[in-house]
Formats: sequence, C-alpha cells, structure tokens
Amino acid sequence: MKIIALAASTRDGSLNAALLDVILSELEPDGLELDRVDFRLFEETPHYSARREAEDGFPASMTELAGRIGEAAAMILVTPEYNHGIPGTFKNGIDWLSRISTTVMAPKPTLIGGASAAPYGAWRGMKSLRPAVELLGAHTLPYMISMSGVRSKAEIEARFADPMARVKIDAALGGFRRMLAANEALAARG
Repeated sequence: MKIIALAASTRDGSLNAALLDVILSELEPDGLELDRVDFRLFEETPHYSARREAEDGFPASMTELAGRIGEAAAMILVTPEYNHGIPGTFKNGIDWLSRISTTVMAPKPTLIGGASAAPYGAWRGMKSLRPAVELLGAHTLPYMISMSGVRSKAEIEARFADPMARVKIDAALGGFRRMLAANEALAARG
C-alpha cells in the first residue's frame, strides 16, 4: 500500500520533519510504500485566486500531486502551528487541490501530527488542518500525534519511548493501521 507522507516545513532542523521521520520509522515494519512529498512544492505554488485559475489553469505541480494522492491508500500529514493555524503555503496548496477535485482525499485514512517546543504541541495547527482535509474527503483519525515541549529529534524519539506518551501514540498508530487494514479488506472484496 502506498502512503503519502508530508511534513509542512522545509526549515533545517524542523521538528515536524523529525516527527514525520519517527512516525515513518514506527510504520516501517508494516512494509508500506512511502511517497514522501517535498513541502517545497507547496512553497513554490502560486497563491490561489479565481482570476489566476481562470487565466492560467491549475499549477502543474498541484495537478501532479492530486494524481499522487489519488494513487495512495492513506496519508500522514504533519504540520507546525502558525498563529493558531497551519502554514499559509500549506493552506494555499489545499485550496488548489480542492479546485482540482473536491474528493481528492476520499476516503483516505489520514493520520495528523505536529510538534512544537511550545506547550500545546502544534495542537491548534493540527485542529485547523483537520477540517480543511476532511472537506476533500480525508478520513481523519480521532487521535492525532502531538509532541509538545520538544526541541530536537532526540527528544521526540525519547517521547516515543516513554510508556506514558505511548498510550496516545499507540492509539493513533493503531487506529491508522486498523483503518488501512479495513480499507485493504474492502478493496480485496471488490
């Protein structure tokens, strides 16, 4: 099964890229095929406007990404929090994708995560991401992976090793695995 994986950051030392790395290492034994999206694709996409869409059509990069999403069985989206929301470039890309297809993410199991040195662990950014992707058909999981008060990949890895933190992490990863298995069983039945 192919999984789309995205960390909405290109910053050197990004906590969110590190969190995605750790999540993917947890899922590695599952033998999933990963399609990791380089977030620069979002950063280089022109700002959406109806005028731009009418004059220029869809950006080729977003059309290609919509195809990649369509081929995937599920998604893992990790986002930082910018002023209680997601990065503007991320929202802009989602806006373009919504114009390409209002069901581009349907019915993909979608695990959302976020990391921050702040006490809320990108919670408000993740909460902001959820309705944007659900509108496009993503089946988001009830549990998200939030890492608060972390400053490095090593601290994220330590949190993943902490039995207290594992309760919520395992709920999120377990839910993701169960949704993947259910979708695979449905697809096998035809």
